[in-house]
Amino acid sequence: MSDYSIWLLEYGYVNRFPASNLFAAQPFEGFRRMPYCFGLIRSQDRCILVDTGFWDENRHRLLTAKYGETFWQPPPEVVRRAGIERSDVDTIVLTHNDFDHAGCVTAFPHARVVVQREELDRYAAAAALPSRFAFLTNVAQRDLPETLSARAADGLATLVEGESQLADGIRLVPAFGTHTPGSQYVVVDNDADGRWILAGDLVYVYENVEGLRGDGVLAPIAMTTGSHTAWLHAVAALVDSVEGDTHRVLPFHDAEAWRRFDSREYGDGLHVAEITRAGGHESVLQRSYEPANERE
Repeated sequence: MSDYSIWLLEYGYVNRFPASNLFAAQPFEGFRRMPYCFGLIRSQDRCILVDTGFWDENRHRLLTAKYGETFWQPPPEVVRRAGIERSDVDTIVLTHNDFDHAGCVTAFPHARVVVQREELDRYAAAAALPSRFAFLTNVAQRDLPETLSARAADGLATLVEGESQLADGIRLVPAFGTHTPGSQYVVVDNDADGRWILAGDLVYVYENVEGLRGDGVLAPIAMTTGSHTAWLHAVAALVDSVEGDTHRVLPFHDAEAWRRFDSREYGDGLHVAEITRAGGHESVLQRSYEPANERE
């Protein structure tokens, strides 16, 4: 039986992010409050993170200087909002190797890490190119190969090749040559309430799959090392797999999630969205919680 709860956990935000970085060839779309999120999937016996976020004060300063107001919490502190300690996480699925998705792998030392082999191989090839090709690696989590090597020594790293089954009801689907060379997304098929897709950065915001102002025309993401054509075909297949119900697609950078799903805003301005609840889990939205640096 496939019975999973899913939450989106916000660990930071940029208050004035240019929408032109979200949509290709759309320079006049203004600015957005853009959250930085990762996913949590739980069953009675599994605790899976989809991406890990990052915690790096140098990166925080750079993003603040570039975009204005930002705010960040350490991802291990954020998972506590869902009643999870770092030692509870048994698996980390990395959708891709960008710093804001793969930057806190070491913060969850007991978890098996699962990533596409294509992502690691193509990153290594890009990192070996002359410095004029730095665009390909500028936002990568550079120490991920070493981290995975260390984790592999304990049997806690898995490089998958293409589509694979992670657990009963959970599949990993590649989207190669799109946002990054070895991107993937996570498909959860619940017996009770159907399919959910944790999209990572294949979809930044709902407008990518619903069209600007809801016109239904796929709006490719702007930041990619791959092909917009490859992205269009991958995302069309993703949308078809949920029979066009884009509500079931979960972007990791869209504040719209706090409106589409039951959610809670904490005193520090960060959110948790409760996508679906199963496995006998109680709602996390009413949990008593005081973050380390709560601000009112």
